[in-house]
Amino acid sequence: MSLSQLTRLAPLLVLVACAEPQTGDCGSAVQHVTDCYGDEIGLAFAETCNAETATTALAETCQSSDDGKADSFSTPILSPPVEHFKYGSIGADKLGLPLSLMKAIPLVCADMLPPGTDPRNKPYTAFGMIYEPGKALPIGFSSRRLPIIGMTLTGSTCSTCHTATVRETPTARPSLYFGAPNQRFDVERFNDFLMNCISDRSRFNSTNLDRAFRELGVTGLDRILAYKSTYVRAFVADLKTKVDSVVQDGPWGPGRDDAIGLSAAILLGDEHLPTIPAPIDYPSVWNQQARKGHSLHWDGASGSALERNVLVAVGAGTPKNSVPLQSINAIQGYLDTLAPPKYPFAIDQTLVARGAQVFQQRCDSCHGASGARTWNVVPLSEIGTDPNRVNVVTEAGIKAINNLSGSGWVMDNFRKTDGYVNSILDGIWLRAPYLHNGSVPTLRDLLKPAAQRPTTFFRGSDVYNKTDVGFLSNAASEGNTSFVRIDTARAGNSNSGHEYGTDLSAADVDALLEYLKTL
Repeated sequence: MSLSQLTRLAPLLVLVACAEPQTGDCGSAVQHVTDCYGDEIGLAFAETCNAETATTALAETCQSSDDGKADSFSTPILSPPVEHFKYGSIGADKLGLPLSLMKAIPLVCADMLPPGTDPRNKPYTAFGMIYEPGKALPIGFSSRRLPIIGMTLTGSTCSTCHTATVRETPTARPSLYFGAPNQRFDVERFNDFLMNCISDRSRFNSTNLDRAFRELGVTGLDRILAYKSTYVRAFVADLKTKVDSVVQDGPWGPGRDDAIGLSAAILLGDEHLPTIPAPIDYPSVWNQQARKGHSLHWDGASGSALERNVLVAVGAGTPKNSVPLQSINAIQGYLDTLAPPKYPFAIDQTLVARGAQVFQQRCDSCHGASGARTWNVVPLSEIGTDPNRVNVVTEAGIKAINNLSGSGWVMDNFRKTDGYVNSILDGIWLRAPYLHNGSVPTLRDLLKPAAQRPTTFFRGSDVYNKTDVGFLSNAASEGNTSFVRIDTARAGNSNSGHEYGTDLSAADVDALLEYLKTL
């Protein structure tokens, strides 16, 4: 969420970019823009209005009565559906970071990027983001041209955290998997880069921005931003204070964040800030139809996909009264029928047959599609996994979330639970590391007693470990890419609990792992 909150720079940027006294028929023009696109855009236009822009605004008509404020001024539905998942808006681009700044910041602060990063060519891959050929932005960013004002804004989407790559070997070409947790995306490092760059006057100033804009060919109002960097720094300083208020005991590492802490800091206010860290793994989001009506989130706090999605959108910087419900529903529709990915490597079918029997005997009741306890919340006293994610959620916080509302939506389904929800294991081979906090690197490790699981390992590789079912986790780096060391002794990182199947024979473990690859 903190990633997307950085995109909320835009209202301030637009307000200060080129303020002029109102002249001509600005009163009518401002009202027209507000009627078409909502209060935020109307306010921005008011600060930039002059006789020429007023005439231009009054000559433009809204596309239809259904557009505008109700759906974040006509958010397009991209086709085919996978394109909408990758680049369709959840509304964060309505008040997002200008595209010109997204491109300029790596040039302005090239020395702050990880070693080996090319600031001119796909610079955000340094933080685990994924670019497609011919795209200016990584998967997981939508863009929108601000009407009349002409500035292109950007915002993050669901696919930032839910698109993954897998390589069979370090030299192999990566394969792309949609709906998978992006185990390489390090939101913490990305946020730190943007905030530290923008806060540094020796780098982020009009001289350096103007030089970057000249190289990028940026003209017009976007270029004027170069001379207003003081205002940008002021906004980022406030945001940095909020992000820094989230309690941590060591880095999250790629593929994790503290969703509850960030939600409290950004949406609920200081009175709801947790006092303990509670990092969680990004979940998979495919096969959503099978999850409808069941407990969602790691703790089973919500049964409504719509409320979950709206909460993510608003936390990502979407104005509460401009949530693009049609666009979000289109993304949800794609995920409802998105099949879990098939294991891409060779499988021993003889072992699979034996493993299916082991699964039926030892795992099905909690993780089978029709298991007696599937979708139930298992109390902490039984499951024994790290308690922080459950304990940071308070009744007062749940009440505050359920009091949130906006145009076309209300929250009223969230609840406080006392444990973690059992889920089906579809695509489990691609959901490593394991447990809600990603504290166990492989499925083989998860089938060991907690005392025998790795106490430290590295997150961030997409090279697959076929033997143990997970990703390589014993190396600190690969080439210029440094991975993040996870210490399970730190608060919120415990790898304890879920000691099911730890008494299986070595042969049964091998068979069960082979079967799990087929789910």
